[in-house]
Amino acid sequence: MARKPRIQFEGAFYHIIVRGNQRQDIFLDEDDRRSYLERLQRYKSECGFILYAYVLMTNHVHLLIETPHDPISRIMQRINFTYTQYFNKRYGKVGHLFQGRYKSYLCDKDSYLLSLIRYIHNNPVRAGMVGDAGVYEWSSHMDYLEGTKGVVNTDKVLRLFSERPLIARRKYAEFMNDTEPDKSFLPYATYEQQIVGNEQFIEEVEKRVDRMERRGKKIPIKELVSAIEKETGIGLLEMISRKRSERLRTARGIFVFMAREIGYNMMELQRILKRDISVLSRLASIGEMHAERKILKIVRERLNA
Repeated sequence: MARKPRIQFEGAFYHIIVRGNQRQDIFLDEDDRRSYLERLQRYKSECGFILYAYVLMTNHVHLLIETPHDPISRIMQRINFTYTQYFNKRYGKVGHLFQGRYKSYLCDKDSYLLSLIRYIHNNPVRAGMVGDAGVYEWSSHMDYLEGTKGVVNTDKVLRLFSERPLIARRKYAEFMNDTEPDKSFLPYATYEQQIVGNEQFIEEVEKRVDRMERRGKKIPIKELVSAIEKETGIGLLEMISRKRSERLRTARGIFVFMAREIGYNMMELQRILKRDISVLSRLASIGEMHAERKILKIVRERLNA
């Protein structure tokens, strides 16, 4: 049975679980954990995602992520790929570090944000590693208790408790000390192993996915080229040409990046741009750079309109 594609859209809110391959440890010491957190910080800055909570266990990681811009697959690919490179190089290993596909649960943030934060921060307690979540160093729990500005975005959550920081942190601590309804399993049931929410939320997600699928199938290349040309002044003939400039390089990169996003494969793009696939791959990475994000957003808006 074919696995279902991930549900991805701007503003989606996910509970991510990443496990070591065959349950192997993915963190062997504090330097490994620091290296992983550095990657979270780097790609949070580059991809513009919001991180509400994390916990680094011994053989797995829990993350709570909202994706205003880049899709979750691109974010997790970068984090996992570069950390695997680091780990294998440091310990002289080869091959996969993580277990197949990471798990991503698309959640109703309004209903599950707080319970998921409590669930994630209490993970070391449930595992018997510590008696109190505040003792465990490798989670975002202390960022909430102390109001520190770390890799997580605490402000939005703390304001749910109070607009006054001291009161908000005290109420958060009280919330964390409340008995969790379930000590063994995830604090929710999933729909089709992906969606977490009530019937209305599930219906809204399905409608959104359906619109995206229909839109993706119907967007012809000429509309994509038109949207890019309106923003950059560069049309398809210039993109195909052998001319070189930074503006052309940017336009080609955005073209490849967006074409892949709406469903065109590399073979199709090879026929259009008349470039080797290796060149197209490099162009696609240009479209992901921070400087091009504003143009990408405008092109997406034109296509959506």
